[in-house]
Amino acid sequence: MKELLEILKYILPSVVVLITVWILVRQFLTNWENQRRHESTLLLKKTTVPLQLQAYERLTMFLERITVDSLLVRERDNTLNTRDLHQKLLSAIRAEYEHNLSQQIYISPEAWIIVKNAKEATLKMVNKAAMEVGPEESAIELSKKIIELQIELNNSPSQVALEIINTEVARLLS
Repeated sequence: MKELLEILKYILPSVVVLITVWILVRQFLTNWENQRRHESTLLLKKTTVPLQLQAYERLTMFLERITVDSLLVRERDNTLNTRDLHQKLLSAIRAEYEHNLSQQIYISPEAWIIVKNAKEATLKMVNKAAMEVGPEESAIELSKKIIELQIELNNSPSQVALEIINTEVARLLS
């Protein structure tokens, strides 16, 4: 029994030191890994946030460019008839959309759906107006009808999307 106590007298302090060292090393490695992960996240944010902001900026420009007011001013040609202006407006909206299609990888899926819905709603508004105006009438008649439809909606489809994009940008920057 005396020998066992003598052995324990030497082993017990060693076991306590071993456990203490093991706990300290484990804590050090955990802290080091957390610090590495944090630095990696900061580096990733430093790289991706400017790209995300640029995407939101481009989509804001897209939404502004497809508002009917902007489209009608940009595509105005008094020599066109309704059918020609209708086609020109649809082409302009689709071209703008295709030009900004790649931006979807930098924004949230929800925001992209809102942008697509704004484009589709604008196309529907232009199509509805074109159906209510004769194809050979003056392009001015189609322009008036499109503006009337927008006034009936009280809000352009782009405005709703812009509000959501502004919210997402504010969240991204906070």
